[in-house]
Amino acid sequence: MGTKEDTETGVSMNDHKHGPDSEGLGFYGNGSFTVGYVDEVNGPGAVDMPDFVATKHELVQLVKYWASIRIDIRFDWFVDQCVGSSETRLESFSGRRIVRIAEVLGNDETSAAVQQAYAEYAKNIDPRIWNVFLNGTPEEQSALQEEIEREMLSKSSPGR
Repeated sequence: MGTKEDTETGVSMNDHKHGPDSEGLGFYGNGSFTVGYVDEVNGPGAVDMPDFVATKHELVQLVKYWASIRIDIRFDWFVDQCVGSSETRLESFSGRRIVRIAEVLGNDETSAAVQQAYAEYAKNIDPRIWNVFLNGTPEEQSALQEEIEREMLSKSSPGR
C-alpha cells in the first residue's frame, strides 16, 4: 500500500494488516499529494478485526451498505461520465466485500439484500433516469447522458 501516515496514530499504513479485499487497491503519493487514499479501502479503516464475529443480521446490513456504496458510485459514473481514483478503489473493494459475504451468507440472501439496496437507492432518483440507467439500451443511455450534460452546461452558463 502507500506510506501515508495515519493522522490519529502517526502509524504508517504499511503497519496495518489489511485483508485480501484491499489487495491491489493501494494509494500513491509523494508527500505533496496523495492519489487513491480511501480509509475504508487502504487505510486503517480497512484493517481486519479477526476477534469480532458478525451475526447473520449484521452481514445482511453489511451487504446493503456495500451495495449502496457501489450503486452510488456506478450511478454517479453513469450520470457524470467521469471517475476518480478513490471511487475506482471503493467500487472494487465494495464488490469484493459483497462476494466474500456471499460465501458465508449464501447467494440468495445476498442477492435479496442487494436488491433491497437498489430499491432504497431508487427512492431518491428520477424514475425515468433510473430506468434508463438500469435497463436502457446503449443508445438510450447515451441520449440521456447528453441530455444531462446539456442541462448541467445550461445551469453553469446562465447566458446560454
